[in-house]
Amino acid sequence: MANKQIILVTGSSGCLGQHVVRLLHEQDDCVQEIRCYDQKPFTNNLKHKITKEMQIITGDIRNEKQLTNAMNGVNVIIHCAALIDVSLTPNETEMQSINVDGTQKLLEMAIENNVGYFVHVSGTEVNIGNDPIYYSSENTIIIPKKHLLNPYSKTKANAEELVREFNGKKLANDNDRLKTVILRPNIMYGEEDNHFVMKILAITKANGGQLRRLDNVFTRMQPIYVGNVAHACLKAKNRIQIDQKISGEEFIITDDTKILDPFEFVEPFIKARGFQLTKRVYPYWLFIMLFTLYCWLCKKIGNILPLRIPANMTPETVKFICNTYFFNRTKATLRLDYDPLYDHDESVSRSLEFYKKCPL
Repeated sequence: MANKQIILVTGSSGCLGQHVVRLLHEQDDCVQEIRCYDQKPFTNNLKHKITKEMQIITGDIRNEKQLTNAMNGVNVIIHCAALIDVSLTPNETEMQSINVDGTQKLLEMAIENNVGYFVHVSGTEVNIGNDPIYYSSENTIIIPKKHLLNPYSKTKANAEELVREFNGKKLANDNDRLKTVILRPNIMYGEEDNHFVMKILAITKANGGQLRRLDNVFTRMQPIYVGNVAHACLKAKNRIQIDQKISGEEFIITDDTKILDPFEFVEPFIKARGFQLTKRVYPYWLFIMLFTLYCWLCKKIGNILPLRIPANMTPETVKFICNTYFFNRTKATLRLDYDPLYDHDESVSRSLEFYKKCPL
């Protein structure tokens, strides 16, 4: 593996991108320069030490000219950029444009600019339908006919197909070939989170500081601390350069965050804001039936009556929270040499400091 590499991180201003940039500074001696590429200019929100040369580039992954300028001399792309929209009326056109067309443009420009390695961050959402998942691995999981979090999950699955398709294609120099790898982390929490725990905190605040606890018999969640996903990105970046047999493959990424009832998992973050879970437990089946009807009414007559739904709270996201999904990371351990950098206690401790103070 070559020393003094130039790494391009797309989506560098997002939750995962921030952590990838931090670990590239703190953990990777092979890196000479980090190029932070995002529509929003990068700021060091995690307050880490800047130990390497950085370029902050404001650009769109669909813009060929901007990508050409950013990719000059780049060795590896870590592709974190994506549009996540799981609202009641998602912007399907924009998600297709960014998550699928943008990924394709990034791959095409990587070939044209002789970038040899491409780490693509997807998610286990591409594996999740209505059925529970118990300790499944990459080769045992059944891809659902209908993804639960469509259309977002569909765009991520289609992007994966592109990454596999481009693996092994010749670079413009006509000597080397593009090597790609796909990471599928579970739902992420931690500093700079703007989608998972943050949305639950916002919903709790809007409900007078109380979160309704739902009971669906046996419900377990396996979230992952974002710092461990960033660590997996670095492991994949390093491994693909010395073991080309992993190119074109996907890897499920989990960590040692305890597999808990989702309400038990979020309770420390809820309490850190002075909020609380309801003592009363509401039956899931009744809530989802009534909430589905309410959402249907919002779509039909929401422009007439003042019906409102908290952002990203839909029947599908409630089903996602109130089901059981946990996965097997053995393949990532054996072939990427991945083990979590942060254990459960440190992951939660770091996250609590963020959730205590983040604006809602």
